[in-house]
Amino acid sequence: MTTTNSSDNLKLPEAWAGKYLLCFTLGVVLIAASGLVFFVGAPSKSDGLRFGMHSYLANFIYAISFGIGAMFFVLVSFLTRAGWSASIRRLAELISMTIPWVACLFAPILLVVAFSKGSALYEWNFANVEDIKESIVQAKVGYLNGPFFVTRAVICLGIWSLIVAYYYRLSRKQDETGDVGLTLDRQKWSAVLMMIFALTVSMAAFDWIMSIDADWFSTIFGVYLFSASMFGFFALMIVSFMLLQRNGKLKDEVNIEHYHDMGKFLFGFTMFWSYIAFSQFLLYWYGNIPEETAWFRVRINDGWQYLSYGLIIVHFAIPFLGLLSRHVRRHRTGLFFFACWALVVHWLDMTFLVMPNAGPFSMGMMFGHLLGGIGMFSLFIGFLLLRASDAPLVATGDPRLHEALSYANPLL
Repeated sequence: MTTTNSSDNLKLPEAWAGKYLLCFTLGVVLIAASGLVFFVGAPSKSDGLRFGMHSYLANFIYAISFGIGAMFFVLVSFLTRAGWSASIRRLAELISMTIPWVACLFAPILLVVAFSKGSALYEWNFANVEDIKESIVQAKVGYLNGPFFVTRAVICLGIWSLIVAYYYRLSRKQDETGDVGLTLDRQKWSAVLMMIFALTVSMAAFDWIMSIDADWFSTIFGVYLFSASMFGFFALMIVSFMLLQRNGKLKDEVNIEHYHDMGKFLFGFTMFWSYIAFSQFLLYWYGNIPEETAWFRVRINDGWQYLSYGLIIVHFAIPFLGLLSRHVRRHRTGLFFFACWALVVHWLDMTFLVMPNAGPFSMGMMFGHLLGGIGMFSLFIGFLLLRASDAPLVATGDPRLHEALSYANPLL
């Protein structure tokens, strides 16, 4: 079994250990305050409900996207038999293990879809097909209906929870036994589970986000959510490791070479997200078919155009130019800044995907949405701290750990 220098070095800082209760309290209070802003500040109760539901969904997608990115990173690490990531993979496993708990936060959406027959969030969610105005949407009710929607959501969330729990359980067991066979077991299943991951993430993206505007569709919408999730995940990894090291943890287990690689991934998914977003827009702009451009038309009118055009600057140009230099990716302060920047613009991106369908831009409504976003992120951090409170922050029994501890990037 490969070991690191100190077991205390691999634990959460004492000051962090009990903070999950504070995170839960803050999260609940802010989400409640967000709901109050929507229902008090909106012109009508129906407007408040519509804005509130859209905001809650966008913030939920933001929170669970980190777990989605972490799950992929764990799977691809075993699929490629990566050695460099052995010392940072445990944090990814812990982030992925927030999925079962964050999934519970989707319950309000599922309850509304199952028992409230109206279009506060999804335009197809009516008791009678005749109540749906668009004929295109009427043709999709065999797929887009309350019971089937809830069933698919439970299946996706259940599959993700089983995947992350299986990998985490074997990882913790390997800490105790050092059994190499546990690594081989996870490698064996990684390819199959990767395909299941791709299918379920696409299904979730289509159902939860794209079907808000059910007469519009994009075949790469699942890839959009995947790229955004990976962008946010690597930003969270960088910020988390740097904060841990500033508190005296993981001093030798995570070095500048790991930060360099995580910075390269953050830069890479900046480019990949930009490519997917632009490709999706370009095809519909070139086709210029009114039914297909409606999704973008909503996002470049009524005040939302500032967010849409702004994403080109804050989500692509600034991170691209900032992370392009090798020096920045190996500079702790510079990399930390751009990782924090990425966490913010990732939230703006999830807002862009959902909120314009709620109605015209409003500063009051965006204030409520921001409160809900901070609250949801606080709940996510609470789940992460609770999960990490009883686990070492490095997979000490991993047979490839020695590769990670001595890892160095080529000089070229």
